[in-house]
Amino acid sequence: MKKLKWIGLLLCLTMLITALAGCGSSKTAQVTEEDPNTVPEDTYEINWYTMGAAMGEVAEVEAAINDYIKDKINATIKITRMESGQYQQQMNTMMATGEYFDCCFAANWVLDYAANAKNGGFLAIDEYIDKYMPKTKALMAEDIWDNVRVDGKIYGVPANKEFAEQRGWAYQTEIAEKYNLDMSQYKTFEDLIPMLKMIKENEPDLMYPIDWGTDRTPGSFWAGFQVCTGLKLDNDESKYGRKVVQAIETEEYMENCRTAHRFYKEGLIKPDILTASDFSQRLKDGKTFVYMEFLKPGKAKEICQKFNFELDQVPVTEIIQLNGAGGGSMMAISRTSKNPARVARFLELVNTDKYLNNLMNFGIEGKHYTKISDDMIKITPNAGYTLSGETWMTGNVFLNYLVEGEDENKLKDLAEFNKDAIKPWYYGFVFDPIPVEQDIAAVKNVSEEYNKQMVLGAVDPDTLIDDYRAKMKAAGIDKVQEEAQRQLDEFLASKK
Repeated sequence: MKKLKWIGLLLCLTMLITALAGCGSSKTAQVTEEDPNTVPEDTYEINWYTMGAAMGEVAEVEAAINDYIKDKINATIKITRMESGQYQQQMNTMMATGEYFDCCFAANWVLDYAANAKNGGFLAIDEYIDKYMPKTKALMAEDIWDNVRVDGKIYGVPANKEFAEQRGWAYQTEIAEKYNLDMSQYKTFEDLIPMLKMIKENEPDLMYPIDWGTDRTPGSFWAGFQVCTGLKLDNDESKYGRKVVQAIETEEYMENCRTAHRFYKEGLIKPDILTASDFSQRLKDGKTFVYMEFLKPGKAKEICQKFNFELDQVPVTEIIQLNGAGGGSMMAISRTSKNPARVARFLELVNTDKYLNNLMNFGIEGKHYTKISDDMIKITPNAGYTLSGETWMTGNVFLNYLVEGEDENKLKDLAEFNKDAIKPWYYGFVFDPIPVEQDIAAVKNVSEEYNKQMVLGAVDPDTLIDDYRAKMKAAGIDKVQEEAQRQLDEFLASKK
């Protein structure tokens, strides 16, 4: 009996130590309360991490920001920028180990926003939005906020930017004008082939007249929504009904892969496309004439600001607002922030204060840029600080200055772009992968083995497709499809 008492006592002591250790964990945020209408007496440093190349004059911009926000929220900011690969690795490590930081750039395509929200990397901020970011909340429709919910909670503040997408061509303006090319007449990749052959013959300095990465191949014009790896919803209900389809089982997928292979055999794309890396750098080098781009008003001019040649653009597809609207660019507050209320107040300023927004995006007037007019600037050559071309990562783009060369109607057109977007029949559906997450992981491994070979064009897709399909079946794609269809049916029934 005494032995049992001692065992019980030891168990209680162990549980107490564990509980105390949990209370001291850096993964638990110090939830603070502040009066949003007063300036706090204590200064708080906000450690903000974002993705992008390092810049030499960040400290000067930090100092200017600090001077400006001192009398508003009594905060200072520390900016840390990292290249994409390093950014993802370091931020995931910091969140896994519970290391302190305040906020960071996140998206549905970087840092695995949903997973880090579920795993406690990000803080649920619903109460902070209501209390400290009411103006930011009012900037965007409720469905945009709903799109970034994870298990009913909001963990990221969407950038107020384009919420729709349209796909089309981006191309070198000078080459198009030289050959009097009306790019709007080319509606498919196949339409481009005769013209690209002419370009290849007459422009030897263009090493490959068209270029692409895995998301910009002929399959990129197939309108729909990827539920998860291997599964898709088609925008056109007449094709498959309201059904989740396995992409590789469709004729669209095969025809697109065959088209890509034809481009390869015709010598119209990079010969080592299967192993080539850094599509963006190849684009910047100016060795291609045209490529598929995810368009919005002014996108081509935005991209080529740092190029030594001009790009123009022309749309091909409709303007669609997909389920991921809002999740393409966000600021998330860390679970380890020591003062999430102050961070939320800072994000409210970034989204509503034009001076601060442009200071963060373009640096210091007279040093990093000069004003051409009230709303248009010229970037200083070799500026030691500028987020020009990256402003979509930092808050409300409708506060941004225009950069010399951009259309003065860009922001007005962007608002119309959002307004004109079509919402497909499945809009609002969010797939929960948890019930089949192991099967999804297995399917993803198979896709990583085969899909690149299929879509980039360097390999005859008909020689791979049978093995690809068989391995996807073995990995559990049917089970994932069944679960996705069950969830979709429930979602559609709830809307009736």
